[in-house]
This record gives sequence, structure tokens and C-alpha cells, in this order.
Amino acid sequence: MPRIRAASIDEHKALTRSALLNAARDLIDETGTADISLGEVALAAGVGRTTFYDYFSDRDDVIASLVEEELPNVLTEVIDSVPITLPIPERLAELASRTVEFVATDRVFGVILHRDAGRMSAGAQERIAASHGDLSSEMANLYMQGVERGLFNAMPPALAGQLIQDTIMAGARVLIAAGTYDEKSLSEVTHGVRSFLLGGLGYSGVADV
Repeated sequence: MPRIRAASIDEHKALTRSALLNAARDLIDETGTADISLGEVALAAGVGRTTFYDYFSDRDDVIASLVEEELPNVLTEVIDSVPITLPIPERLAELASRTVEFVATDRVFGVILHRDAGRMSAGAQERIAASHGDLSSEMANLYMQGVERGLFNAMPPALAGQLIQDTIMAGARVLIAAGTYDEKSLSEVTHGVRSFLLGGLGYSGVADV
């Protein structure tokens, strides 16, 4: 039985599930990879391996569940950190820059989103993608507002969204591949992302952003 005390069965189940999610998060943080074993997760949570299967079907399920529970709130903070008073192109560029920094520096979600999500099951990938839907929607809305005001070139929204995402992930990959980096290199990469992104969307004032 799990070494978790609770006042009721429902509370016990909630605490056990939370302990498993926290254990998965801690292991990813410690090892720098989402390729963690179920035995390690169960041991760190203080439960038996068979108990794990009462809550999650496999490793992909527990990781997707972790992302679903925590990532939306984190990304909401990223979105809210960008001043709404900025012009649309600069808001989009700043949101892209802060997303690059988040993916490159977060030892848990950065690893999952950048490196390991693509190796997970289709179902887990769909759940993870849905978890950053608010960020994708915010960027898509900014792009469409820019198109409506003649600031960006019009293209299929799905294509624009993919180009924005690919540009952000490219910047994050450069920083992650470097292993260590300082404020100067971070600034160089995010500036490059901003310039390439806005230039590709057709913003004529890209040199000023």
C-alpha cells in the first residue's frame, strides 16, 4: 500500500496520483530526459509498481497527464507576461522570444516538448499538443490581427502557425544544443528568432523590432 495518509479514500487516491506525477516530474528534472522507468516513478512516489497502473496506463500517460495539469498554467503566465500595450508585431515577437527562453531553460517541460514528445504515442502527442493550445491560439490571433491591419502577409492560418512554431523550436534547439549559454547568446538567438519570424510574415518594420 502507498505510504500516504489521507482522511478518505478519495483523498488518498488524489494524493497518490499527485505523488506519482510529482515523482515523474522530479525524475525528469534530475535526469534531463523523459525516458524514465515506471519502477523508478513508483519507488520515488512510495508506492508499489502495480499501484502505478491503478492511475496511469504507461509512461506516456503519466507524462502527458503531468503536462496537462501543469503546462497550461505555466504558458498562461508566459502569455500574461507580454504587455498588451505593445504593437501587434512586437507582441508576437516578444511572445515568441519568451517561449524560446522557456523551452530552452525549463528542465522538465523543455525536455518533453523539445526532445521527447515526438517519440511518444500518438494519443500522448495529441494530449501534449492540446495542453499548449492557448499559446498557439494567442499567436494565431496576433497573426490574424496583423493580417487584418495589413502588417503581415496573408497565408493559410495553419501554415502561419506551423512556421511560427518551427521558428520558435529552432531557436530553442540552438540554445539546448549549446548546453550552457549566457545572456548575450540568449539575446542573440531570440533576436534572430524575432527578425526571422517577422520578416517571414512580411512585416516591413522588422528592423525596428
